[in-house]
Amino acid sequence: MKNQFTPLYRIWHWTMAFSVIGLLCTVLLRKTFLSYKTNALIIQEKLAALDVEITLESAKTIAKAIRAPMWEWHYIFAAILGISILLRLVLLFTKEAKHPVIQFLEAPKEEKLKKGVHVLLCLCIALLALSGAILYFHETLGFEKASIGWVKESHEFLMFPLIGTIVLHLGGVLMHEVKTKEPIVSKMIHGDA
Repeated sequence: MKNQFTPLYRIWHWTMAFSVIGLLCTVLLRKTFLSYKTNALIIQEKLAALDVEITLESAKTIAKAIRAPMWEWHYIFAAILGISILLRLVLLFTKEAKHPVIQFLEAPKEEKLKKGVHVLLCLCIALLALSGAILYFHETLGFEKASIGWVKESHEFLMFPLIGTIVLHLGGVLMHEVKTKEPIVSKMIHGDA
């Protein structure tokens, strides 16, 4: 039997997982602790308590400067995601992995849901990567920032289907392990025995 989880496949999987988790964590920070709108109000309030008055715009500038390193991490995780996408293409071209759509089409009826979730997960990641690349390289691509607001909105919206498909993926893996007793997580970590 051919090994399902080759070393290269496992490196791809965990690189992809690491980058997606890192990206989601930076977004979580952006929406919570490092929200420039919330922190600008805190900065303005705390300075006012010290008899220092600044405008809300100045406070926003300071709050954005505080969260700037978090964005650097977002870009680092995005670069790792890009590497994992290239690695996936290598897997496809070397035939170490099948294209998710082909796997879905060839899957027996009882496997369609699992393979469909995998297709949706890959689609979400691909669209997030593409929209993120457009946002990051908009000047190089010749786009004005004001003209690609819809790309930013799409990029932010796609996080929700991504989280949903990740939850379905993890739930499916857990159900598969419980139902079949096949140690799929162990195989994904250590390889096929």
